[in-house]
Amino acid sequence: MAKIYIDNARYMEFIDDIATQITIQRFGEDTYAPSSEVGQEDVMMFQEDAQDFYNEQYDWVETMLSKTLKVYSNEQ
Repeated sequence: MAKIYIDNARYMEFIDDIATQITIQRFGEDTYAPSSEVGQEDVMMFQEDAQDFYNEQYDWVETMLSKTLKVYSNEQ
């Protein structure tokens, strides 16, 4: 199977969408928390455990794209 290269922004957006959905399914209402940065309290972010899980899922999805489908970012 030949390698497929796609625009980096689309590549990252796809991986992010999948990793985010998996994270939300795993953590439910505990996925997000307000930012702890001063002046950014109205910004919602992944809570710490969800962020760690998301990072793992992002790596997993990216690996699956390359190993299974031979899809890569055009910036690699």
